[in-house]
Amino acid sequence: MEEDSRTGIVVRVLRARDLRPAGWIGVELRHFLALEAVAGEGSFNRAAEKLGYTQSAVSQQIATLERVVGERLIDRAGGSQPVRLTRAGEIVIEHARAIGARLASAQADLQSLAAGGLDPLRLAFPGHGLGALMPGIFRKLEHAERDLDVRVLEPRDDDELVGMLRRGEADLGFVYLPLPGDEFEHVVLFEDDYVLVVASESAEAKRPTLFTLEDLAGVQLIGLKRTKNCQITDYFHSHNLEPSWIVGSNDIETIYAFIAAGFGVGLLPRLATLSLGAGVTALELDCGLPARRIGLAWSRARQPSETVDAFVRGAKAEAARLTRARRLEVAS
Repeated sequence: MEEDSRTGIVVRVLRARDLRPAGWIGVELRHFLALEAVAGEGSFNRAAEKLGYTQSAVSQQIATLERVVGERLIDRAGGSQPVRLTRAGEIVIEHARAIGARLASAQADLQSLAAGGLDPLRLAFPGHGLGALMPGIFRKLEHAERDLDVRVLEPRDDDELVGMLRRGEADLGFVYLPLPGDEFEHVVLFEDDYVLVVASESAEAKRPTLFTLEDLAGVQLIGLKRTKNCQITDYFHSHNLEPSWIVGSNDIETIYAFIAAGFGVGLLPRLATLSLGAGVTALELDCGLPARRIGLAWSRARQPSETVDAFVRGAKAEAARLTRARRLEVAS
């Protein structure tokens, strides 16, 4: 260690052994996998079945990991009670999952490199009325300097989408902002406000286009499945109102069909209404519902990719075009 007397800056020269976690040299990835399996299954027997090991092999791996880290990681309640992680176990498994995600990202990068550059682009696409963005983006990609191979992946829910990005299974994904944590880079595309979709011949279609939150709480609502668990319901609750959701679907045609048949009214983001089905009409709302913020995200752990950059540029350009079109519509 040296100190520069002129600046007061302390400079410490680290040797290779200083960078190693003292006492953890014996830890291997299989130990972490065994810990995660036991935590997930709540049983050494079921963890062994999941991993294809014997129970004694799993027990030995956990014992080795506990010995190396110097802490008890599993609380073995005994009998029919499920085993649980101790607080030390929770800390270790949190870091183990981060290590596993980085390894998966490294593997994905090497596989893409072997295929030639970082192609194809694996895009996590949640649906939820975002399909109207895609044609415009792909039109812009037609003019890209290189050919692009885009493969669309459809996660079951937001948590799976984030996990795909974290593990390197997807290179890029459409997301709802804000994202948890700081492990992702992202760009904001636009804010997608909500409108009311009603049957064209309904009484609601003949009303003024401004609806209060109390009005919405008094009718049967139809929406995207995710809506029931997002900030829209929370917004109702913050005003001491309880929305009545009767249909939730991720299929826009199903939603339009229920609305047209008179089962209820649709509370949908505007982007999901750019291709309205027959028999339904979109009406403006002015009751303070928060817009959903749409973005694109990718893992900070991934290597830079020309294909990701090209897709992001195309998506930003298409989002800007839609935003301009909306402003012109409002102005007119």
